[in-house]
Amino acid sequence: MTAVPLLRRPAPAGDRLIVGLQVLGAIVIGLGAAFVAATMDPLVAVTVAGGLALILLSIRWPTLSLFVFVALVPIEEAINISGLGTLSRWAGIVFAGVYALPRLGQLIPRALPLAGWAYVGWAVLSLSWALDPSTAQGELQTLVQLALIGFLIADVVIHDPRSVRPLLWTYSTSAAATAAIGITLYLVGGVTDGRTAALAGQNPAQFASLLLPALIFALHEALQGRHALAAGLVSLFCSAGIILSGTRSVWLAATIVVFLLLLPRFGIRRAVVALTVVAVFGIALLQVPGVASLVADRAETATTSGGAGRTDIWAVGIGIFESSPVIGVGYANFPVAFTSSLIRSANVTTDIGTGRGPHNVIVGTAGELGIVGLILLALFIVPLVLRRGWGPDGLVVQAILASLMIDALFLDILSNRKQVWIVIGLAAGLAYLAKRERRRAAIPGAASAREARATGAGGPPLGHSSPGALREAPSGGTA
Repeated sequence: MTAVPLLRRPAPAGDRLIVGLQVLGAIVIGLGAAFVAATMDPLVAVTVAGGLALILLSIRWPTLSLFVFVALVPIEEAINISGLGTLSRWAGIVFAGVYALPRLGQLIPRALPLAGWAYVGWAVLSLSWALDPSTAQGELQTLVQLALIGFLIADVVIHDPRSVRPLLWTYSTSAAATAAIGITLYLVGGVTDGRTAALAGQNPAQFASLLLPALIFALHEALQGRHALAAGLVSLFCSAGIILSGTRSVWLAATIVVFLLLLPRFGIRRAVVALTVVAVFGIALLQVPGVASLVADRAETATTSGGAGRTDIWAVGIGIFESSPVIGVGYANFPVAFTSSLIRSANVTTDIGTGRGPHNVIVGTAGELGIVGLILLALFIVPLVLRRGWGPDGLVVQAILASLMIDALFLDILSNRKQVWIVIGLAAGLAYLAKRERRRAAIPGAASAREARATGAGGPPLGHSSPGALREAPSGGTA
């Protein structure tokens, strides 16, 4: 049995400070509700009142706001209130506030790898040489916010790795509901170009990217035999939504990860059963009018143009990189540098237009942050993808992150998509625990001390012993 650190238990409900904060919060909510009911739009009023209630409850249960944030990410585009933004954004802000502020002395800076901090810092520094600093500044705000959320999620995982699976179930259930909406729109003829999404005007590729983590997690749970019915339903809804979205990069990412990471871990019998179910479901889905032609058309355009002219975009991207190979043209400035002159110099004859995004995390990072930024990003992400994290959830988190990084080779999702940084946070937290466990295993006598504690024979804990520091507790999993 492996020991992992948990936060000290929160103060008892009768603690005077917490009771006082709850009473004060109730008063504030009451006054706020009276104000918004009289002066604000009903939707805004409900949102503000719900946010105040979430803050009050999160004082007692800090990770509640994290679960709300994770649940809102797949459906965040459904409600975008003018002047306030998405609900998931504000849930993330609440989580950051109620979790981080009371724990400033307990947060672990290395929860996010040092290379991750360096990558974000280099992106911020690129403001000083960006072609258009205002464009870089706007996108950097999003990157910094997401990096902080990823760091805090990693810290949560380090203190309580048992939260990984509930968080993934929360996300996957919400994603399955989003997929159901997209499937319904397709069946009732609510799509115009043959590709479905959950909302009118939503990018089908981003819709599919939201479903990808849920599909990988649900397949893993089904293969494990855990909650097989629920996992099967989530898998079917998400796979159908991904196919109907016509997003080839997600098709490719899911196929590679399932065949190379998941199926080989569960033996021949389970692999055959899973492949049979997938084949039967795929054949049935192809019988739906329009699906077979959608799949054939998307596959054909991928072989002829690289998908939406991506090969031409990447050719221009090489020119952008060559214009400033060491430091780049500035964060988020790839579209700014994507000019007519560079298109002509790349010998691109197709009219692909100016101001295009890179559609590739490698090409985009190299062009915007140069070889320095590309190296920092590789040092940050590659170890999380190649090395499995601690515990029984290490494999599925590794598989999800690998699928998203494959998707990022064709879509711009790293810098501005919350689901990517949620998974990065989970992977970073488990990687920290795995690294610490390897260090402990290298200490003479550490293994015997753990065994002694597990059998009740006593022995000093390996964690911190100072007041307010972390303590050790069994995780329920093995390394």
